[in-house]
Amino acid sequence: MTEQNKPISAQHEGGVDIYRKINTACLILIAVVSLVTALIYTRSILIPLVISIFIYTMITPLIRYLCFRMKFPRWLAIVISATIVLVPLVLVVIFISNSISNFVQTFSIYQAKLLESFNKLADLIRSYKIPLPDEMLELKSLQAMLTGPSSVNFLKGVGSNAVKVISYFSMVVIFVFFMLLGSGRTKITNTVIKEIQNKISAYLYIHIIVSIFTGICVGIVYFSVGLELSLMFIVCTMVLNFIPNVGSIIAVLLPMPIALMQFGPTASFWIVLIIPACMQFVIGSIMEPKLLGGGMDLHPVTIIGSLVFWTLVWGVPGAFLAVPMTAAVRIILSKLEPTRAFAEILSGRLPK
Repeated sequence: MTEQNKPISAQHEGGVDIYRKINTACLILIAVVSLVTALIYTRSILIPLVISIFIYTMITPLIRYLCFRMKFPRWLAIVISATIVLVPLVLVVIFISNSISNFVQTFSIYQAKLLESFNKLADLIRSYKIPLPDEMLELKSLQAMLTGPSSVNFLKGVGSNAVKVISYFSMVVIFVFFMLLGSGRTKITNTVIKEIQNKISAYLYIHIIVSIFTGICVGIVYFSVGLELSLMFIVCTMVLNFIPNVGSIIAVLLPMPIALMQFGPTASFWIVLIIPACMQFVIGSIMEPKLLGGGMDLHPVTIIGSLVFWTLVWGVPGAFLAVPMTAAVRIILSKLEPTRAFAEILSGRLPK
């Protein structure tokens, strides 16, 4: 009787195992959906909080260096470190805000210049008898876009985004101030937090150095040809360099309308396009990976996937935070036995 019941009990146990796996998968799916929903609905608070945490991770190594190596008092080390990190950020935000304000005020001038440049380009195409539809060469759709409601909506969007950046940055400064105020009271002993802090601070410092170097190289090209708004495009290049892969492409294409208006399809226009593109490729594909090494331990496909995910969840700020956020998640997953396989996949290695 017992032997006859063995296959039934084995089938029952197999069914229970399948049920447990399905139940676990459903719970994980519900948890992920709930987490993403929470991230979306609380982004107005979480985005400045996460940015302030990353800024704080940049400041703490400077504080430690000034306290233990230079023997500065802790309060003085905090003031100096916060000044070194925060003042350049404040200047960048102020400069970008002023540039956006000036651009909005002079937008009508650039509208006329852009239409004139496209008309010259259309005449050049006609002179070479390139077979293109007349509707395209007459630029009616472009005129409607530049003078119609879409241009007004564009200006409104630029203005609202500028206000949002300023409000986010104000919250970031407040968060960082309170973090620095409470620093030093408790020592961090958790190895996971230490690893996250060390890797993210190293990533941010290396990325800042690479971004400044990229801005200098690109700035030499822009100033040599006399490009208008060169300083704004240099700052945008340094800021956009924090968005992996896509940021460098946007930084190269951003000055193109101004260059076309100013130079037309001449040699100066192609210099502004081609040389910075080659610089971005060399710095982003050769120099930066060598400096970073395997610090973040993320596969290129993981970086692209994280960029898409965090941009969908948090918008443009999510694109800037994609790599350090995903790196922090990978470190946490690697320390937990049930999720270690997922950390290996994020690193581009098949779990054993």
